[in-house]
Amino acid sequence: MMAPLVLLHQTPDDKLMPIAIQLKQTPADDNPIFFPTDSEYDWLMAKIFVRSADFHEHQLNIHLLHTHLLAEVFAVSLLRNVPMVHPLYKLLAPHTRYTLQINSLARALLISDDGFFMKSFITVADLVMFVTMAIFTSSGQHSAVSSGQFDYGGWMPNAPTTMQLPPPTRKGTTSKATMLQTLPNKGTTVNAMAILRLLSKQSSDLVPLGQYPQDNFSEKIPCNLIKDFQASLQELSAAIKARNENLEVPYTYLDPREVENSAAI
Repeated sequence: MMAPLVLLHQTPDDKLMPIAIQLKQTPADDNPIFFPTDSEYDWLMAKIFVRSADFHEHQLNIHLLHTHLLAEVFAVSLLRNVPMVHPLYKLLAPHTRYTLQINSLARALLISDDGFFMKSFITVADLVMFVTMAIFTSSGQHSAVSSGQFDYGGWMPNAPTTMQLPPPTRKGTTSKATMLQTLPNKGTTVNAMAILRLLSKQSSDLVPLGQYPQDNFSEKIPCNLIKDFQASLQELSAAIKARNENLEVPYTYLDPREVENSAAI
């Protein structure tokens, strides 16, 4: 794996185009800067190594840490500190469904057993902010970084999970053959595609954001607030649908109808 440096240029039509890539952090004779004017496979190989680094950054930081593990903090704290009859438990419990189970599997395979601690609230405003963050992290944020993984990474060179050869240390030494030798082999690619497909697909028993089949609340005020919340989500969903009609590739990952209530997969 590399920790590359990439120089991007913003074009007049608001696209970001790479114009220089250095694959390692420290300048050295065996760490050239690659340009689009280099040979086809020199430039392509450099971009593929960047994509590989970005893949791991996305999986470990954006996806695992910022949604699954953060959602786990909410789930464990909720189970340890809030009675099941408490309104906060009734509100947050649906947003923790399957989170501990899927995280236990991920921890056994991917990460160590280290954790984080969070501190008791002082004001109602603090509590509201935290509860809102907990709900969004477990639902919308997770959907934003997880649901599109297969769409984006299903083309293996766009998100290579492993690189079989070290990066080029001199220009003019790469070719189509060396690029193919560097990319993951067929077995690794198939396994990665299967994992990305699994992580991106909806659960067979999907519970969309704002839907609460268990009816934890029976009190009038919270039930009315849930109806207001659901109405707001319907308005947002309609707005997203209308906006997507003008897009060549619709963006549906944050449509409340597609967002899972919890980080369940």
